[in-house]
Amino acid sequence: MNVYKTGEEVLKIALRLSRCRHLLSGAHLGPLLQRGPSHLHLPPASSSLVTVTGHASTVRYYSQGDRFVAPAGESVDVQTSSESQGPRRTKKLYAKNVFFEKLDECSSPSDVLDLLGSKPVTQRRISNSLQRIWNSIKKLSDDQRRYELKLMFEHPRFEELCHDLIAMAPEMQPEAMAFSLLALVRLDVPQRSRVVQTLLRVIQENLNHFDERPLAILAGALEHMEDLPNVQALKHGFRLHLERNMPSFSNILSLQSVMRAVGRDSSNELKKKFEMSALGMADSFSLPNSQYMLASMAAMGLYSKQLLEMCCKQIQENVEGVPFSKLLMVLRACQDLHYRNYPMLSAIAEHLANSCSMWNNKQIILLLLAFERMNFRAVSLMDVFAERLILNSSALTLPDILSVLKVYAHLNHDLGDHRQPFLDSLTGAVESYLDKLYPGNLLRAVLYFCMLGHFPPLLLERLVDRDTLEQLFNPGTDKKPFKGLEQNLHCVDLCLRLDQSSVPRPQLLASMLGDLSPPPHPPIPSTLLSTLQGLRGVEAVQQGLAVEKVYHVDFQITLSSGSSEISKSPQDDALPHTVALLCAPTSAYCFGSKHLCGRMAMQMRHLTALGYSPVLLPLKEFLSRPEEQRSEVLRRLLFPGEPEGGTTSTIQTTATTHPGEQ
Repeated sequence: MNVYKTGEEVLKIALRLSRCRHLLSGAHLGPLLQRGPSHLHLPPASSSLVTVTGHASTVRYYSQGDRFVAPAGESVDVQTSSESQGPRRTKKLYAKNVFFEKLDECSSPSDVLDLLGSKPVTQRRISNSLQRIWNSIKKLSDDQRRYELKLMFEHPRFEELCHDLIAMAPEMQPEAMAFSLLALVRLDVPQRSRVVQTLLRVIQENLNHFDERPLAILAGALEHMEDLPNVQALKHGFRLHLERNMPSFSNILSLQSVMRAVGRDSSNELKKKFEMSALGMADSFSLPNSQYMLASMAAMGLYSKQLLEMCCKQIQENVEGVPFSKLLMVLRACQDLHYRNYPMLSAIAEHLANSCSMWNNKQIILLLLAFERMNFRAVSLMDVFAERLILNSSALTLPDILSVLKVYAHLNHDLGDHRQPFLDSLTGAVESYLDKLYPGNLLRAVLYFCMLGHFPPLLLERLVDRDTLEQLFNPGTDKKPFKGLEQNLHCVDLCLRLDQSSVPRPQLLASMLGDLSPPPHPPIPSTLLSTLQGLRGVEAVQQGLAVEKVYHVDFQITLSSGSSEISKSPQDDALPHTVALLCAPTSAYCFGSKHLCGRMAMQMRHLTALGYSPVLLPLKEFLSRPEEQRSEVLRRLLFPGEPEGGTTSTIQTTATTHPGEQ
């Protein structure tokens, strides 16, 4: 309990509360007191009474600690220290505080609207009420939220609130404007409505007055708005404002919100400014900051290797503390930025494999699909998950089964002793949906099995049925045509012919396949052709051949029948007469290794069956070699039986692992 030691201090506070404008000082106490009779009573220690008589009225306040209590029960917060810099407190201010105290107690939108209808409307009350409405329902279930919003839209005060907001919008402070727009967007108020469109125009007119905090709030609203003309105009003005008046961001969350709002259409100059702002705060990044920074960079299209490495390193070191949704967000952001960090991906994969029992099938499949899109083979995770599916594949839905097949086929994952039980388990799972299987999904499932060297008779029989093939070629007007239909059917046909399948090649399938145009292929450096011709002669080298309509061979090198230039295959005593040189891009290998992806592995398998000796040349690695080494590298790669030249430099084609970025 505070006791005011001098009557002078108590009198100063009382006069401040009665809106006295005179300066209180020791020299002016006499004149002020002469304006009317006043007296000061100081009871012993529990409380003090101040009576101040002005020209019109007398105000009596009792001091209790840091609060003055009026006889009517009203209370007003005051600063008891004479050095306080805080705002002056009045009974009118207390009345405002009572409104916001009651507002905090509202538990539904209807409660807020009822309270707002009983009080005078102000700018601050409007924006705070909208925010309170959202806070009262944001944690509800979807059904409960829809019900509360329905009651809100039907409440007579809500329409009046919107009219009040339209009228007061031009006079609002930037932060109140931004909060009001954000609340309307979150509350699913139609974005073409007059109230939302009015706010958009008013904000655009006052955008120059927005600093860091209002900009961050506005960014949160724009991030979830439809691409309407006024939204486009505001976003354009938003970017121009930032380019001319980029604020000095002190809060990383505000910076990230603004980055997501400006989007990919921002200029390189603006992206550079954001990069420098983010790097200035990078030392203080928390784990969530690093996660959201990756997502913000992806939304903005900002590729900063330094920022990416810093964020990925922090995630790698603290991967156990990252929840599922954020792991998925991080992987998708890296995919959008075309950035792969081998240590981070490996750490995530190992963490998932070690805690596999904590994750359900859907979560693991979504993460495996994210890995597959980056060509990363999470070996331990795929092994552990395959063992789970062998025991209980019936728990998978049809989309889950197709996703699992896609991942394991495209990454060409070898399960060793578990391979056949895994394939049999997934075959049974697909067959359980056979009567409900759309022909396009049936073709996808069969193609994935064929890529894995597995040929389920029942699925193949259904695929080559006349009705199924006719539905594939003529899906009807209500369904989209199957993309790459003939190429995929050709691959299935090749697998049946060349992979020594016990299933006979269906003649109907062969008769329905027409001629295919040669597959597109990136250009090959002309120096490579001249180097090969220098090694074997002009007539022995052919460039750019299409094999079986679906495979592209970059160079075909014909050898003499008695040549000993190629070592014999342990499976075949006959020497192949033709070398098929394939210039493999980095996408032909799983990231971080020399393990071939599914399509390239199938092509190598089929070229071997057709009598070629396929050889892969990692093109990017080859072109990074000095010019004088390339000829010898090719010689050792293509003709390992010949005597060694002057250099021992070569390109590894065995399965190796090397961490790093590609």
